[in-house]
Amino acid sequence: MIIVRIVGGLGNQMFQYAYAKSLQQKGFDVQIDISKFKTYKLHGGYQLDKYNIDLEIADTFTTFLGKIKIKKNVREKSLLFDENLFSLNGNEYVKGYYQTEKYFKDIRSILINQFVIQQKLSESTLVYANEIFKFSNSCAVHIRRGDYISDKKANNIHGTCDLDYYHKAIDIIKEKHKNAHFFVFSDDIAWTKENLNIENSTYINHKTIPHEDLYLMSLCKNNITANSSFSWWGAWLNQNENKTVISPKKWFNDKENEVACKKWIKL
Repeated sequence: MIIVRIVGGLGNQMFQYAYAKSLQQKGFDVQIDISKFKTYKLHGGYQLDKYNIDLEIADTFTTFLGKIKIKKNVREKSLLFDENLFSLNGNEYVKGYYQTEKYFKDIRSILINQFVIQQKLSESTLVYANEIFKFSNSCAVHIRRGDYISDKKANNIHGTCDLDYYHKAIDIIKEKHKNAHFFVFSDDIAWTKENLNIENSTYINHKTIPHEDLYLMSLCKNNITANSSFSWWGAWLNQNENKTVISPKKWFNDKENEVACKKWIKL
């Protein structure tokens, strides 16, 4: 038995689940541990239950009573792909973030089918989805502020993408795709409207929960991501074979990583 810990916001949860699912597809007996959410209240708590996932949730009480014997705790050593995280013996409890598609690229079709929302969408999400479908060259733009601004620790780790990044990315989309229409997502819409006035744009301003915004991002033909696992998944789940995805080169202030996918344009 291998147990993979799930923690963090929706994007992080999806990375962790994708790694766990990849382990299962390689023949391991895998469960996910969501017990951390009893105390972890940030970013809306546990959200994978909105999706068509099928990995079993570990009974933490039984696990730590020793009925499932965990021989070893395994922790991800860095943000770079580590092939050793596939070379497990069983009976391990694994902690990490696995923020590169190298862990699960080969099961893309399985994940696309599992990361499908299994509940009724809100009326506003349906309205915005219909708007997106009207445009042949739609592009999602994600501006992450929130805790990246207000939380000193988060800001020190991640920083934020500056306005110059977004202006350059938007110009590239306009050059590559005629009549592009931009759908702008942000946790600070007021600031975004004031500081990033984009022509031919729709600002997604509805009170909903994260998985619906991520769904809308994935419907767009192209994506401009923030240095955020949330918009990373919006771009990765975009099934347009000819999509243009623009992402920041720098996802973290001082940590080497392989977050942005190989085919994405990095600014």
